[in-house]
Amino acid sequence: MPMRTLFVVSDIHGHYTLLKQALDAAGFDENDPTHCFVCCGDLFDRGRENRRVYHYVQGLKHKILIRGNHDERLLDIINARRVNEYDLYNGCEVTLEEFFGESAVDAYGRLTLPKYGKMAGKLRSLVNSMCDYYETPNYVFTHGWLPVKRENDVLVLQKNWRTADAADWHRARFLEWHLLYGTPAMLSEKTLVCGHRPTRLAARVDPQRSATCHDIFYGDGLIAIDAGTIRSGQVNVLVLNEEIEG
Repeated sequence: MPMRTLFVVSDIHGHYTLLKQALDAAGFDENDPTHCFVCCGDLFDRGRENRRVYHYVQGLKHKILIRGNHDERLLDIINARRVNEYDLYNGCEVTLEEFFGESAVDAYGRLTLPKYGKMAGKLRSLVNSMCDYYETPNYVFTHGWLPVKRENDVLVLQKNWRTADAADWHRARFLEWHLLYGTPAMLSEKTLVCGHRPTRLAARVDPQRSATCHDIFYGDGLIAIDAGTIRSGQVNVLVLNEEIEG
C-alpha cells in the first residue's frame, strides 16, 4: 500500500471558512495525490456555510468520509421528508434552508423538495458513500466510537465490531469518547481517532488538561479531534503519514 499524508478533521458542522483556513495552515494541497482528506463525520448543521462545505468536499479527489450522527440524520430526513423538534434544536434547519430554500420545512415539519430533487439525490449519494470506520496499519478512524456490548455491567468492545450491523453502528455514533477512554471498550492494538464530542472534555480524564483547551487530545490509544467548532471557532487538523489503499 502506498504511503499517504492524511489530513484528518471532524465535526465541521457547516463551517467552510474555518475548515479551509485550518487545512491551508496544516499544508493540505488538494492537488497533491499523496494528500488525503479524512473527515470523521458531521459535515453539516449549526454553521451557515453548509453548501460551501458540500461543494468543497465533493470536489476533492482524494478523500475518506466517515458517517457521523448528523450525516445519518440528514439522510433520514431526506428519505422520510420529515423534520422533528430535535432536528431543529440540533441545527438542521439551517442546513435544510441552504440546500432546499427557506420554505422547505412547513409548520408541520414536512420537508418539501419540489425543484430541488437533484440536490436531495446528491446529498443522499454523499451520505451513502460514507463508511462507518476506516482502518490503516496503525489507526482506526470513526465518529463517536466503535460498537460495544455490555458484559457484567461493563461496556466492552464487540469482538466483531468490523462486521457489526447498522443498529450497532448507529448507537456507536452517539457514544462519547471521554466516557469510554481507559475502559475495556478501547482497542488494544491500534489507536482510535474520533470526534463527536469536543476535546475540551479531555479535562475530565487528564488533570493536566485545561477545560478551555480545544486542541487535539492525544491520549493512550486514543486521539480526539473535535474542536467544538461552533463554540471555539476552531477546526483541528490531525496530520498523519500512513499506508492506505489506492
